[in-house]
Amino acid sequence: MKLHQLNTLAAIADTGSIRAAARSLGLSPAAVTKAMRELEADLHAPLVVRGASGVAFTEFGRALVVHARLVLGQLQRAQAEIEALRGAAAGKLSIGVTPWVALTFLPPAVQRFRERMPDVQLEFFEGLLAVVQPRLRDGSLDFSIGRPAPASPQSEFQNVPLFSTHAAVVARRDHPKAGCRTLLDLEDEQWILNWDPASRESMSNNLFVKRGMRVPRTIVLAHSLAIVLGLLAHTDMVSIFPWPLVEVIRAKENLWALPLRETLDETIISITSRRGAPTSPAAACFLDCLRETIDTGARSQDPEQRRLFHSIELLL
Repeated sequence: MKLHQLNTLAAIADTGSIRAAARSLGLSPAAVTKAMRELEADLHAPLVVRGASGVAFTEFGRALVVHARLVLGQLQRAQAEIEALRGAAAGKLSIGVTPWVALTFLPPAVQRFRERMPDVQLEFFEGLLAVVQPRLRDGSLDFSIGRPAPASPQSEFQNVPLFSTHAAVVARRDHPKAGCRTLLDLEDEQWILNWDPASRESMSNNLFVKRGMRVPRTIVLAHSLAIVLGLLAHTDMVSIFPWPLVEVIRAKENLWALPLRETLDETIISITSRRGAPTSPAAACFLDCLRETIDTGARSQDPEQRRLFHSIELLL
């Protein structure tokens, strides 16, 4: 396998056709086709199926695309690290960010980073597991910041705890149960939760079952914070938000943290990356900026800032 062949394969996967891949690479369609045929001959396996509507990848092709992206991404990181060592930090940093972090700590952290590495191109993805895990796997994402996926010593990902925070049950201010004091009073309510489907059972057990409650009959899973906010504002649904997000949106969105006697379990926010992948200078700088943002906010003279950060405990 040659590097230009892997680059061609990744371009076809990104663009969906031979002609579009040729345009993106500045080559002729014949050159792209030749590179693919040579790669298939080297591997003794068909990689793409050509049709009137474009190309489709075979099982062999889909497997190789993952490795091709990983190799190409790692080479880009190596080049960026060499440039950083030479004092010419550039390149790209791709990060997955859980939505509530994006609304709270991300803006000042990005400002700090831009001051230190203005030539590094930043790219953000909403950090739901279904979005970030495939990108972490193929190397197109450097790391993600959010709730960690279940991990084991054999996992392809590693999780490093960044900070912990408490959470609150929220509803609109004029909700019929706005003044309730126990979770048990909410057993028959409709819940809308920004949970990953794979974690639903374990998180339901932690939140409801271990407190002697039955799991609510109606739990709507939402893969967008905007959907959660819209439904909370116009229905009798309830949800769970980390406290920093409650501080940011409760006035603007007319939401209310219910005054429950119970303390909800801490939420751990971790840095998730591909196991064994080195941390680039740009990634290390960004994480430093995020930690400094949280630390500075907790010690701010501005009461609004202190309220935002009061529930945060740095773990790294």
